[in-house]
Order: sequence, then structure tokens, then C-alpha cells
Amino acid sequence: MAYGDTKIVINSITYDNHSNNILVGVRKNPETEDSQTAEVVLVNADKRFTDLNLRGLTAVISYDYGSGYTATPTLTVMTQTDITSNGRYQTVLTLVGIPDLLSEDKASKDYLHDSTDTKTVEDLLTEVLDATPVASELTATQDTIDGFYNLHSGGIINVGQSRYIRQRTVKSIQFNLKKVGTPVGNVTFIMRPTDYSWTVTKVLSDASALTTSGTWYTATLDTERYVDDEVYIYCEYTSGQAPELDDDGTVLDAGDYVAVGYSSTAVATDENLVLQYAEGGWNVFQDQDCGYKFTYDIAGIECFSHTTSITLTVDSRDSLINVYQPGSSFRINEGESRLDIVNRLLDYTACYKRVENDDAVHTFIAPTSGNSYTSDKGDFYTHANQKALVVPSKIVVKSVDFEDDGFTGSATSAASFAIRPITGAPIRATVTGSAQAASIAAANISRLEVNSQVGSSSVPMTNYEQVWNYVTVTNNWNGSTTTGNIAYLNQVSMGGNFQQFFSFGRQARRGIGGSPPKREVKTEEFILDNTTLNWGMIKNIFGIIDENTDDLYEKINVIFLALEKIGVKVDYQEKGVTFEWVYSTLIQFLTDYYSLGEIVPRWQVTEQLIIPVR
Repeated sequence: MAYGDTKIVINSITYDNHSNNILVGVRKNPETEDSQTAEVVLVNADKRFTDLNLRGLTAVISYDYGSGYTATPTLTVMTQTDITSNGRYQTVLTLVGIPDLLSEDKASKDYLHDSTDTKTVEDLLTEVLDATPVASELTATQDTIDGFYNLHSGGIINVGQSRYIRQRTVKSIQFNLKKVGTPVGNVTFIMRPTDYSWTVTKVLSDASALTTSGTWYTATLDTERYVDDEVYIYCEYTSGQAPELDDDGTVLDAGDYVAVGYSSTAVATDENLVLQYAEGGWNVFQDQDCGYKFTYDIAGIECFSHTTSITLTVDSRDSLINVYQPGSSFRINEGESRLDIVNRLLDYTACYKRVENDDAVHTFIAPTSGNSYTSDKGDFYTHANQKALVVPSKIVVKSVDFEDDGFTGSATSAASFAIRPITGAPIRATVTGSAQAASIAAANISRLEVNSQVGSSSVPMTNYEQVWNYVTVTNNWNGSTTTGNIAYLNQVSMGGNFQQFFSFGRQARRGIGGSPPKREVKTEEFILDNTTLNWGMIKNIFGIIDENTDDLYEKINVIFLALEKIGVKVDYQEKGVTFEWVYSTLIQFLTDYYSLGEIVPRWQVTEQLIIPVR
């Protein structure tokens, strides 16, 4: 093995560029946190791939950066194209990675997260990626108590609450109870719908086992009950006796009874206290609420259970990922992708993600140190140093509307906010207080700062770089130094070129005027074999390229591929020329050539042309 060696392993078979020489090269291997793709060219002179279907197989590309092979993340073969052109017999593979497959995994139905679910962002990320639902045991509660109703023979025998339980599987019931005197007999917890169509009962204990001060007691049902009804949940005690008083109210006998805690004012919406005397029907008190709790199970995230399990590896944590509980502010809509949901969850935090060569999704805090590249003029293929404002420069996080608790917090990117204060749309989230709202705002600002565009470089492949690695690039020729976290990376190993291009930050395509666009240019097979081209088609292709990127390196890379498709070979090896000159020369050459349109309106290349560059 030696520097520049490259191989691809498909279905345990190795194709390389130095031993069996079946690998012509890796034409492109771009990577962002949301996409990992590649275009690989293989020799097919012996027709080995003609009858071999590689589609759907997994593949691993490895590069030798100078100290042996390093594997890149696993890809899946999506298309396989056999090409015969100018005496060359080749097979071209297009491959995609795990992030791209996650973007194709769609939610099979809606999922609404419960407001009381205590799952953290990390818990939810694990569940979404693992594709295995994790049920949660939750508790519905009305625990405001300022008084007690007495239960005894001949008086009140049932006290509880009426409420609607919607699609819950109830496991246990709790009431706040105490005893007075020495009552005996069963204390029973009961749940039934208002139409008496079914009844669930569970004896708690003998009344003598209760304490003399208000305590929460739990009765676990023998069989869990699925409920989607208006129900009465109540405590029943039919034994004991009432206190005995004389005419002036003096207590002659304290009695023996069970007391049930309640609130003397209404505190639960759309719920009411209910009670029943030994003789008579039920009474409903809309201005009171009984104290109660019940536990129930809710299903986990089932909408991705049809997808493939992916491991989540947490390399480092911020202050939110394993603490913040999104509650009801988190939901999944039918048809949303797993990738979108993963990104939405990470947006609550200051953590980043990438798929690594162990095929797990890794989350971590963006690093602040890493490899350095230093060079004089000419050693870099390209180096651009550009800075942009952080937009928006202020983020405000507020409680979700229906909680109406007034919690709010904000954070700013100080330098950009001082130059141009731009406040983004408020973010609504379930938060425990204004401090947590401010933490989420700060996490969003930190992500915006990392994603603020600060430059790009094209360098020899001497280090295995990954998305979000921290890189320092120093150009001694003009004295500029660029630092940042890689958001876009493209590796090329073909035709003697062994290089990588990376850019820092991530911006929305063509956002605010003057801000850099996203560093992703699609270079799919937009020209079919044996296509006859005219200048209008060429101009349209260049227009698409120009619209999608401001980076000259990427423009030229795509143009070279386009020219190769029509049989034009560009001999560009002189390091001393600038990319600006090469780009303008290419455009001028093609413009001049196709300006002969009146004489040659349509042109089909039949042999390779060499375009000299000085």
C-alpha cells in the first residue's frame, strides 16, 4: 500500500487502483452531515459487471492517506451503468450513505408526544434511530388537597373524580387516604364508565392498615384496562361509623372511618368531584376536585418500526441532550423522514451528528481543535477566505402557547448582533423555566455560529477528515488564516488526482443576498450517452451550475465532468494558474466555439479535444 491507493469492497470483493486495477477511480465522494454519496468508475473490459447486479449491495471505499488504508462510512449501490465509449468499457456506480437512506424512511403515521413523557432528546434520538418503540409509563395527577371527605357506613361511601380518559391503558389507581379511629373492612378502588358498561375493581387493603395522616396509596390493577371513555374513578368504603356529637357539637365519639383527600376549589379542567351516599345516587360538584393519580402506558414511536435499526453513539454531550424533555412540543407527522426528525431533535441542543465508518450515527459537541494545513502560494489547489454575518443574530425561545406559563429566554451572537441585529422567528418549546428557554436559544445560536460561512480549501488528501472536524488553513502567500468546522467535504481519487475539497459552515441555498450558498452541487448523469448537444443546452447546464454554487472549484469540477461526457478532455495540470483564469478561459472557449452556431448549429463530438491551459 502507498499514498494515494484507493479501493472499494463490494460484497466482500475488493476492487482497487494499484493491484487488480479494476478501480478506475472515485470521481466524487461528497459528504455533509445529511448526505454521503459517491460516484465510482470500474473497468468492465472483461464484462465482469455486465451480468452482475450490484444494486442494493453495500460498499466501503478506503483511501491511503499515507499510513495505510482508512475506511469511510458504508454506502449502498443505487445505480449501475455500463458505458462503452471510445474503446473504453467501464461500469459507473452511484452510491448513497446512511443519511441519504434515513431521508427516504418516512413516518407511517402521526405521532404526538405526551406532555408528561419524561423522555429526553437523547432517549428520543435513540428510539427513532433504533426503530424500536419504547413504551412509557406515565402518571395522570390531580394532587391539590386541602380537605377530606369522610367515608363510613350510612353516610358517604364513594368519593372520586369524573373525567375523560382518552386512549390510555390504565395500570394503577391512587388516592390520598387516612384513617380516623380504628376502622376495619375493605378499602376498594373502582373505575367504570358513566354507562356502566364495564367495571374494574381492586381491593387496596383493610382500613386498619391506613396511616392517620394523608398518604398516597396505590392499587395496581390485576389486568391493565384500555380506556377511551368518560369514567368515574373513586374510592369505596362501606364499613365503620360516623363521629358521634351531642347537641352543642361536642365530640362524644371520634368514630371509625376512612377519609379521602380533595380540593375545595376546582383545579382540573373538564373534571369534577363525584360522591355517593349509602342511600341515593351520585352527586357531582363542579367546583371541587378529588385528589387522584393513575398510571398508564403509552406506546413509543411506532411510525418508524418498518425501517432499519441504526445505532446512536453519543461521544460527548452538551447541557441539554440528556436533560431536556420536549414534551408535547415534539411530534412526528405522517410522511416525515427519519432524517428530518433526527435533525429536529438535535435542534433543541448544541450537538452535531455524522455517520462514521462504524455505521453508527455519532452525536457530539463540535470540536475546537484539529488538523492544520499551511502552505505558500501554489501548494493549495484553492483557498477562499470569506466571513459572513450570523443570521439571525438573536434567537428567542418561548413556552408553547397552551402552557401559558410565560417562560421565555433569548441569546445573541454578540459580534453579528452588534453589526446588524436580526431576530429570528420565535421558537416554541416545552420548557421548565426561562433559564431552560435561554439554554435552548443559546444552543441554536451556537449552531448558527458554527454554520456561518468562513471559507473553503482544496488540499492534497494527507489526513482523514470528517464532517464537523475543526481545521486551520494558513496561506503564507497572502497571510490569511481560515479556521472552522467542515460542513462539506468532497474526496476525489481519479486520473492522478488525490485531493479533497472542504468548506466551513452551512447556509441555506441563496438566502439573504450576499450570504454564501450551500456547498452542494448536483452532478448527476444529466447528459445521456450519444446525446447531440447545442450551445443552448450547454448554457443551461452552466446556468444550473452557477445558480447552485459560488465556489469556482466546484464550478470547474462540474464543468470538467460535463465536458468529459461530451468527449472533451481538459488537460489541467499547471499549478501556477488561478481557477478564475481557468473558469473564464473555459467559458470563453465554449462561447467562441459555439458562436459558429449559424454554420454548425448542432455538434456531436467524435474525438477527444485537448484544451491547452498555459
